[in-house]
Amino acid sequence: MKLIQKKKAHKSLLLLLLGATLLTAGCSNSSNNSNESASGTPASETPAADFSYPMPGGTELTFMNEQLGGTPERLPVDDEYEKRTGIKIKQLGGTPMTDQKFSLLLASGELPDIFLNTWLQYPGGPDKAVEQGYILKLNDLMDKYAPNLKKTLAEHPEIDKMIKTDDGTYYAFPFIRSETGRVYGGPIIRKDWLDELKLSVPETMDEWHTVLTAFKEKKNAAAPVTFRTMFLGERTGGFAGAFGVMGNFYVNDGKVVYGYLEPGYKDYLKTMAQWYKEGLIDKDFASIDSATVDKKMTSNVSGATIGWQFYIEKYNAAAQETDPNANFVAAPYPAAAKGGLPEFGQLDNAYAGTSSAAISATTKNVEAAMRWLDYAYTEEGSMLNTFGVEGTTYTLENGKPVYTDLVVKNPEGLGSDQVMMKYSHGTNFPMIQQDNHLPAKYKQTTESIGIWKKTNHESHLLPPITPTAEEADEMSSIMNDINALVKEAELKIILGTESVDNYDKYVQQMKDMGIERALEIQQAAYERYMKR
Repeated sequence: MKLIQKKKAHKSLLLLLLGATLLTAGCSNSSNNSNESASGTPASETPAADFSYPMPGGTELTFMNEQLGGTPERLPVDDEYEKRTGIKIKQLGGTPMTDQKFSLLLASGELPDIFLNTWLQYPGGPDKAVEQGYILKLNDLMDKYAPNLKKTLAEHPEIDKMIKTDDGTYYAFPFIRSETGRVYGGPIIRKDWLDELKLSVPETMDEWHTVLTAFKEKKNAAAPVTFRTMFLGERTGGFAGAFGVMGNFYVNDGKVVYGYLEPGYKDYLKTMAQWYKEGLIDKDFASIDSATVDKKMTSNVSGATIGWQFYIEKYNAAAQETDPNANFVAAPYPAAAKGGLPEFGQLDNAYAGTSSAAISATTKNVEAAMRWLDYAYTEEGSMLNTFGVEGTTYTLENGKPVYTDLVVKNPEGLGSDQVMMKYSHGTNFPMIQQDNHLPAKYKQTTESIGIWKKTNHESHLLPPITPTAEEADEMSSIMNDINALVKEAELKIILGTESVDNYDKYVQQMKDMGIERALEIQQAAYERYMKR
């Protein structure tokens, strides 16, 4: 099949989707930076203009993702990718960039052909990973083997700006979220409990306190609100957004700040400590995992949490098996005052660095790796990643994809998202994400994004900056200890083992440990990014 050849219906649909999504989104020890591939084959032997899929030769590549665990199950989408690209992929499992296993992998020298990871987190930054000879600089290789990614970046400079370093180095094939895909998490609450207690969905911290107290006293909820520590104030604004703060680095009026230093963070911790003392927060929150949260939310132990959109779907499905009246809905991020907007919620950059595919500097199949990754940025690849396999998961009606019964009325009782996870790459894959308009079983799931989007988070979002290798090394040295200190202080204060008045002591410790220098580095990188 030719790279650009498509049915007119496919082409018009993809152009519409791609345009709508992107317009809203905001040195190596290998010879591969020259005109030859790692295998020694002249790069000019397969000009981009003459290439068509599937690629001949039956090349096999090794692939490693960023999810800690064993080798992923082979799925129908993997078979379809192999058939269409002509390239076999051997999955090796995965490890996140921040895990010690990743360092051991690099030290072993046994590297996969394709690394899927968050390269912005590499110690010293992505430039350092290229300089140290672990991954390839892709600039010249994109000219030869990735015409579709190159074309996309040329047409959308706002995306191009995000995925390179300050000196213009391209280091990975990116995962770019759609505009709607940038928000996917927030507060979740039992609406049926609220109705029974004649209470409204809470919008402020005072209303949340009233609701959680009622859950404890009148619904006998042992843990009125439960959540994992990741939702405290870093992955999402959580309850901290009502105090005008959030964990980690963000921007206030063009200045990079560190949320844990801000006065509002102390006020937030004071409230969380009081709630914990009153028995409103799960006493086990510091150590529980997602499965435990799920169990508590669906067994009347808890009535509220902070989580991802698909939690609403699975909670309603599980709880309604025994209680048809169970009704989990999204609640807005709490504001300081009724009718106001919280400063923070949950919002990702269109390019957050996650699920970005770099190519190992030791691979012997550079062209095959580039071609396999570039397929996701073709019209055909985008259709596959978004809607799955035509005739299996969707059909075209009047030029528009319509999901089949396999998806919307699955004979095995699977949810539509569970089916599509097998036949497509809807998220967390090197590609331009499109909105698949996948039908949810519960309207509460569909309504959640609009509720969670109502914050001022966009004005504070730190873009995907890239400190220099030297700056990144210094940042890592400073922040490793500070990150540990922050988590320790946060938990001690909330759990009541230390007074919130001692938080000023921790702020001073952060300053003594170099946080002000870290802020200088972040500010300089931010200003360079804004000038790209």
